[in-house]
Amino acid sequence: DINLNLQRIKSMHLPISRIFVPWEAWNPSCDYQTFTWESDEMLSLYNILDVYQRMKTKVILVTVDWMKESPWRNPEGSSQAVVRLLEYLIKDRGFSCIEFWTLTNEPELTYEWLKKLPFEYYIQIHRLVKQKLKERELPVKIIVADEVESWEWFERSVHSLCDVADVFSSHAYFFPRERDLISDYFDKRLNLIKKVCGNREDILFILGEFGFRGIDFGVRTNSFMEDYEYGLYVADLCIKALNSGVDSASLWCLHQIRLIDEIYQEGDKMMRIGLWAYKDRNWHPFPIFYLYRLFSRYIKSGSIVTAVKILPSNILNSACVKYNNSYSLFILNMTKRERYFQIEGINSDVYFRKYIYSKRDHVIGQKDWTEPEEPIKFKKYLFKKYLKDRIPPMSVILYSSLAE
Repeated sequence: DINLNLQRIKSMHLPISRIFVPWEAWNPSCDYQTFTWESDEMLSLYNILDVYQRMKTKVILVTVDWMKESPWRNPEGSSQAVVRLLEYLIKDRGFSCIEFWTLTNEPELTYEWLKKLPFEYYIQIHRLVKQKLKERELPVKIIVADEVESWEWFERSVHSLCDVADVFSSHAYFFPRERDLISDYFDKRLNLIKKVCGNREDILFILGEFGFRGIDFGVRTNSFMEDYEYGLYVADLCIKALNSGVDSASLWCLHQIRLIDEIYQEGDKMMRIGLWAYKDRNWHPFPIFYLYRLFSRYIKSGSIVTAVKILPSNILNSACVKYNNSYSLFILNMTKRERYFQIEGINSDVYFRKYIYSKRDHVIGQKDWTEPEEPIKFKKYLFKKYLKDRIPPMSVILYSSLAE
């Protein structure tokens, strides 16, 4: 089971990944000085960090708080313990893949709903961690906000920590009918960062966690996660994120997992949101896995969004990224009929491979995972001034000249 999951993760070539590290795993006594570096949870963490290190995947480490008594009630102690964890992983264990740190997942829930902690602690801990990282020469960037569609929390975080944050993060779970609001969601946050932190041109904005809501939605279910159309909504968001200037977008989550937290401490609940199922369903891959893998494999860290003209532009959604001298061009057709189109703006002597995600051509499910290849591979195309092609109804096409 572990090998199967790791093989799938490796096949995705993830540019960035977000990992939760519960306090219980490394400081269960919450005394900020007694650390359990050899606990089962920490040994598991080392294994996956080793995979990401070899894959050159950038890692966001999130020190989540699922304890009854929150460690964040002591800003000095908790900041000291967080920096010691980062120091141990990076300097003692050599995990240079850890490039980002987030205080906790969706802190507005921890601070305002569950633990009733003052916002001043949140500010103070970030400032202390920033100072201690500098003192110990740890090149870790700090991610701030990480809220789930809470404009008030995001706004307070930007105003209070603009001089401390390297990255601001938000989470979003839209209903399909809200797709037209996605670009506005990005623009509102990007504009605030620019307005408040105008002299910080190096600051980033990421969508740290996203997904789409079905009618039945919660931490343990999403009514249409396994549907083919889920991939189309995700593609639409990814394309809009690229064109809006969002620096990264991370889908929640890799695979369905057993849920243990302060709400479901008995541990017998399942988080039924993922690219593939849990062991009780034989790790079955969902259609979204194949779609999302096109984005994770063919958008490299450091890619630049570049302008490409798609005709007719008012029907098809598209985004193009350039990495060195290679391109990846995504085209989405959300209509229920086949569309002919023309691509202008790419002139290359290198052949492009064409991949497609559609009900008509796409293989949903794959039994043999010995070869981490795309289920469907098409003939190669050469872009010379323009290219004419057609796209099936309700589908996504990717043209890429990136080397495999």
